[in-house]
Amino acid sequence: MQDNVSVSVIIPSYNSTQTIGHTIDHVLKQSAFDRIKEIIIVDSSDDDLTMKQLKQYNHPKIHCIVSGVRVMPAIQRNIGAKHATGDILAFIDSDAYPANDWAEKIIEAFRSGWKTGGGSYAVPEFQHKSKIALGQYYLEFNEFINTGASRSVKLLPSCNLFCEKNLFHKAGGFPEIRASEDSLFGLKVNRISPMVFLPQAVVYHIFRENNKHFLSNQALIGKYIYIYRKAFYESIYLGDWMPVFIPIIASAKFLRIVFRIMKAGPYHFLRFMKSFSVFIMGLVHWITGFVNSRKDVKLVEDLKKSITVYLNT
Repeated sequence: MQDNVSVSVIIPSYNSTQTIGHTIDHVLKQSAFDRIKEIIIVDSSDDDLTMKQLKQYNHPKIHCIVSGVRVMPAIQRNIGAKHATGDILAFIDSDAYPANDWAEKIIEAFRSGWKTGGGSYAVPEFQHKSKIALGQYYLEFNEFINTGASRSVKLLPSCNLFCEKNLFHKAGGFPEIRASEDSLFGLKVNRISPMVFLPQAVVYHIFRENNKHFLSNQALIGKYIYIYRKAFYESIYLGDWMPVFIPIIASAKFLRIVFRIMKAGPYHFLRFMKSFSVFIMGLVHWITGFVNSRKDVKLVEDLKKSITVYLNT
């Protein structure tokens, strides 16, 4: 594997003035910063503030692209990938920031033969006492806690993801849909090259401490999970009988999450218990979104077609 491997960091952004400073500052602090060829920020803000903030970064490696207003993150990431010139594309969101050795760990994995993969997630220190942040963390990222050894996986979130540039384009980039685009990308790219989970490549996700946003986002995630599963499985629990199976679906999801958290150790279990009430509210809204999505037959069918086309091209 080549020694002079280079990395293009790609950051989609929308009205991110409160968080993107953390993202950029920590990318600039990377221990392997000499290997970072460029930092590409694809912005679709309509607040007049984000771009002003970005322009204050007078650094030759930072490049800002205006993608239009309220453009989906999947499209923004694909735009960034088209402009990237590094050997590795490293994706991170504007509401997250990497540990200082993040790029170094990605490069090490690439040099050892992994062409695609991603790292773990942690809660920023300044949110350690926030129940709503912890509740979101354990509901959304319980599979990607920074413990254990590196291992092969099928799916990874796009907030901490890397891919060899040529492989990314061969896979067709991200499907340009509102949610679960990273899951579909993982399924497709795994057909070409296995994906690795690197617990040691840590990204800190900054959670919105807004209860309304948290709950609506969980409903949206549940909705797209139903659509995603409906596109792949013809099961009785996804059809007319689904309401009967809801207690089983909810219980299975809850027990899987608790098992993962317990496996991660007492530190995580105690923090999970601290945020338990928030976690349960989020889980209820996830289930609600999952159940209600079956009523929107046209959306389900349209997305099934889009998913089928993406995975078969």
